[in-house]
Amino acid sequence: MTDTNAVPVYTAEDETNSLLSHEDGGSSGEDTTHQNGPAASGKKRKREKFQKTSCELCKARKVKCDRAEPACSWCARHNRTCVYLERQKPGSRIGFTLELETKVNRVDALLQTLWRRVEDHIANDHGSQPQTSSPTRSNPASVQVDGFTQDPTGPRLPSISGGTPLQQPRPPAFSSPSWQGQAGDGGESIQQSAPTATCAPSRSLLSGSAEPFTPPAQLNNVRPGSTPLSGGTDLPPQDMVYTLVDLYFKHCNTWCPVLDRKTTFGVFFGSTSLNEVDRILLHAIVATTLRFLKDARLSPTLRSHYHAVSKHKVMIYAMEHVSVEAQRALVILSLDELGTSNGPRGWNLLSILVQNVRQLNLCEENSMYLSADERDIPRTGSVRRVVVPQPDSWIEDEGRRRLCWMVYLLDRYATIATTRLDFMLEDAKMRRVLPCSYDLFSKNVPVETGMLSTDIDQQGWTGYTVNKPENLGSFAYHCEVLRILSKVHDFLERPVDVTSPADMAAWRNTYRSLDSALDNWLQSLPSEYSRISALCHSDPASRVANWFMLHSAYVTAVVRLHSSAAYPTVRSHIFVPSHYAVQRCLSAVQSLRDITQDVFEANGLNLVGPPFAFSLWIAARLLIVHAAMIGCAVDPKIDFFIDILGYVGQYWEVANNYARILARVVQRERQGEASFGAMRKRAHDLVILTSSTRRTGLDETASRTVALNELDNIDVFDFFNYPIIPSLDSSDRNSQAQIHHLPGLVNMGSDQSRAGAAPDPGSDWLGY
Repeated sequence: MTDTNAVPVYTAEDETNSLLSHEDGGSSGEDTTHQNGPAASGKKRKREKFQKTSCELCKARKVKCDRAEPACSWCARHNRTCVYLERQKPGSRIGFTLELETKVNRVDALLQTLWRRVEDHIANDHGSQPQTSSPTRSNPASVQVDGFTQDPTGPRLPSISGGTPLQQPRPPAFSSPSWQGQAGDGGESIQQSAPTATCAPSRSLLSGSAEPFTPPAQLNNVRPGSTPLSGGTDLPPQDMVYTLVDLYFKHCNTWCPVLDRKTTFGVFFGSTSLNEVDRILLHAIVATTLRFLKDARLSPTLRSHYHAVSKHKVMIYAMEHVSVEAQRALVILSLDELGTSNGPRGWNLLSILVQNVRQLNLCEENSMYLSADERDIPRTGSVRRVVVPQPDSWIEDEGRRRLCWMVYLLDRYATIATTRLDFMLEDAKMRRVLPCSYDLFSKNVPVETGMLSTDIDQQGWTGYTVNKPENLGSFAYHCEVLRILSKVHDFLERPVDVTSPADMAAWRNTYRSLDSALDNWLQSLPSEYSRISALCHSDPASRVANWFMLHSAYVTAVVRLHSSAAYPTVRSHIFVPSHYAVQRCLSAVQSLRDITQDVFEANGLNLVGPPFAFSLWIAARLLIVHAAMIGCAVDPKIDFFIDILGYVGQYWEVANNYARILARVVQRERQGEASFGAMRKRAHDLVILTSSTRRTGLDETASRTVALNELDNIDVFDFFNYPIIPSLDSSDRNSQAQIHHLPGLVNMGSDQSRAGAAPDPGSDWLGY
């Protein structure tokens, strides 16, 4: 599957290595490890009659080769290894056109930056002249350069931090902090696809979508309120900023596709300076992608400084401005927060996002927009009617649709991860059609994906009909599977009496319908999905990273649904563990393990995000729950998941948290401190205890100190504490403390539910 976010990397070092490396092509009929020198071999050197290819060293030296075997005369004379590779097909090599285009864009971006510096220099040195020759000249009292009002006698603000990105940069005329150094001296991120120039210092300015060259006369058209890209210390140097933006499109935008690459690069690195809104978006990207940047100039102190400053600016701006632009920056920043921890700060940020979606009416397909003069904008509730302007392009319209769906996805993952919480963005409010594929989004050509239905089912769902599946991409399929996951979550959160035949019959019917919905969704995927394992080895991993995330979302939905029937915390003569559900869970975990192995071997784990780590976290916990029910040792795959979570934790700290919890729980069981079954029972009892409520305000309260191992047990097992049993007292809906007294109920830890027996496939109550 083609991913437009993937950027080819061509460096001078790569070009040199391509001449000498033998890994990408086999030898031409002979072993590449020949003995050196004529004395090392008693065989007479002979020349094949039809040998057409020169050896690799003669190619690199650009001299004629006598093509003798086993070594040509020059290699034999100089004791060098002589290697013959198969003759390549005629024509330019793969990616040669893209390489040339990239080099042209480097020069283009460099010239634009130089013209900006020249224009700043002219405006600074001649700003006090009378405003006669150019309408853009400033008055004698002050000079305004890129939105900054400056005193002609005062120090001048640089438009680019650090030296000019040339091969031999001269010392800058202005005072520059010592930490900035020369542009391009630092290293790159791990296996990043940031475009790299032939000369390292110039890599900071290349852009795969740079705007055409603009003469200096046109550079005076600065947008209102605009500022230089790297003025001051709130943003990293220019070349580092470029790399960070490129890293965002490689590591985040593949699975959070709310920005168009070409448009974004044109805004950030085009001929005009940035306004406040653009800088806020840039700050959000910087705060989120600093985790991927490996640069010698970026010390831990500076990394923390840039992250804190950028995060603070985005948060303050989002609190003071309710707009689509602020929402877009806040969504990107939420990736940073939710990728660090699944805690209250992330929930608060998500609540702001959801509320803004409602206030801006982004969850509906609007056909009419109201506008008003800035002086007439009200300060009442009607302001929400005029705060969102009409989209000026298909990219903007589709971008808003993607923005809404991304908030929907974040809400689903955050809510399911915490359990027992309700979604903040209800499905009944989501009246958006599915987003189109990223390729069509970038082409700025309107396409249709589906139509909204006016019918609302009993659960309050607004449906839609997909009538253009060829226009869908992985993001649309991700949205679809999460809508099914939402139904699963709502289904499991409804209490059910497992001793009632009527209630269990209705429960089984809903269970089957959701199972069929997941199967139908899987069958609706395009054919390339079935080849994802092969694709991640043949194509760059960044091109199929979004399909990795899609697979993990499917595994999450399958485990969420079937684990309730496979490993229930309470049983009855009707409701017992289902063999079918157990097999569905174990198969999903195995498929995730296989695809994760493929991603790891393709060096693509740095391209997946927190949702992928969450799926690994679910799969690993299911192995522990399975061991707790059967009473056996945990599957060795648990160690693989812990190691992979630790690897992903290099970039997303939340994965490290998952890995540490799993490691502690597994270690306690292997050291004989407690069995998994005992851990699960203690976690269940503690959750039941904390869910009890008072009947009146005069009832006594109690407090209890818990140890780390008890919290670990809750983190591991609470996700599987289903089904929920209704309370005996209907007025006390939050209390489950009385479930032990329900007649016909088999509780966890009782003699009837002792671990050690797998479900019987011959008596599966689900009827499969």
